[in-house]
Amino acid sequence: MSALLFDTFQGRLRLEGLLTTRTGLHIGAGGSGDPLGTDLPVVRDGSGRPFIPGSSLKGVLRSAAEALLHGAPFADRTPPPGLWACRMMSGKPCVSHETVNEIREVREKDQLPSTDPDKVSREVAEAVWEKSCTVCRLFGSLAIASRARFPDLPLVGDLPGMELRNGVGIDRDKCLAANSVLYDFEAVPPGTSFHLTVLLDNPEEADAGLLLYLFHELDQGNLALGGKASRGLGLVRLDWQSIVETELRKGNPFADLLSSRDLLEPVEAPASVAKEAEPILPATGDPAAWKAFAELLMDLPTLEDNSLIANRAAPLELNKDNLNEKLGLGLEGRKLKKAWEQALLRLVDSGFLVKREGRLLIAARAGAEEKHEQAESPRIAPNLQNVIDRFVGALARRWQEAC
Repeated sequence: MSALLFDTFQGRLRLEGLLTTRTGLHIGAGGSGDPLGTDLPVVRDGSGRPFIPGSSLKGVLRSAAEALLHGAPFADRTPPPGLWACRMMSGKPCVSHETVNEIREVREKDQLPSTDPDKVSREVAEAVWEKSCTVCRLFGSLAIASRARFPDLPLVGDLPGMELRNGVGIDRDKCLAANSVLYDFEAVPPGTSFHLTVLLDNPEEADAGLLLYLFHELDQGNLALGGKASRGLGLVRLDWQSIVETELRKGNPFADLLSSRDLLEPVEAPASVAKEAEPILPATGDPAAWKAFAELLMDLPTLEDNSLIANRAAPLELNKDNLNEKLGLGLEGRKLKKAWEQALLRLVDSGFLVKREGRLLIAARAGAEEKHEQAESPRIAPNLQNVIDRFVGALARRWQEAC
């Protein structure tokens, strides 16, 4: 337990990524006071750029953690298990100011007649830690500092055009719009990205697992940031870029004090793995003509319009009269009228083109689209899955022990 207090450094977990808005986001700065401005502007930094206060993100995650543990089957067990949350909002904190003062008085009496202030403070801190719930140990309380730090999230990129939305006050008794309570408020538009950084000092794996689970809930849209959440605002997407674990290196601390590694760093493929072969153009006819034809197709928005292909091919001295000869298609009779279609089919056979849902696409371009779709799919990347298995797995085991 002593290693989890702040006077001893054992390690740190640093999570970094992008938080991108799926819907509008409103984290208010209070009334503007400007008669010509919006009634409820968003919070901005000194340069006028919107940002997300770290306290707003921390508050959402803490509330979700408390709700999760309050609903656990072991929530009201006495004595509390190793995974629990106090009911601070109901006036029942795990450690109050009165409790801290009582602990301090007892420890000071035990140390008389020669009271050592440092020893007393240490014993008080350890006693407070023992009495603190899981959520307070992670997010802090009136008696203990938070081990998870949430810096403000700065805006990434250019300043977006802000949304201005209207709202109206509701008369709860009449269930109607209240008179003279029309207002407007500002919102950050969807697609705006902010840089997210979270630091967890002296982490236990179950603590990191709880944080990752809460961020997963936020990413899935089960939690919302900011105000106006009942109107659909505050939904975000998370893209982790690095999860760096730092720990004391054993041995000579002066040679290399800290050992850090990015848990999301991709594993390099073995050198023996061959690169994917590039599409090969047909071997018939003039190779230069096939290359020019292929490069022409790369610049076209669609490959379904033969007239467009013919117009673009004219400056290259490719037309329906000489296409059969230059590309070596071997067409005769009526098939000569379909020279453009036959040339495209030869490129499909060679692998330069592919068919997708009845459409012709450049093979390399189609492959890039597939990778993009996979990147935006809800499937978890393998490296991130390994991190989740480790930390959330530790949380699951602690939950099982508490049950």
